[in-house]
Amino acid sequence: MGKSMYNFGKNTKEKARQLKQMEKAAKRLAAKQNKANIELTTPDQDSDTMESSQLKEVL
Repeated sequence: MGKSMYNFGKNTKEKARQLKQMEKAAKRLAAKQNKANIELTTPDQDSDTMESSQLKEVL
């Protein structure tokens, strides 16, 4: 007889849901790694003076 088209919409919807879940998981992982990289790097002492000089330029 053949397959009905009833499940066609469900299949595409489920695949889209799974793809969205995978993309969200990848974003979370990337954000977690980025946060870890930022925490590992230590700011230089010179960066404080550079920030204050940049503020003076803006003002």
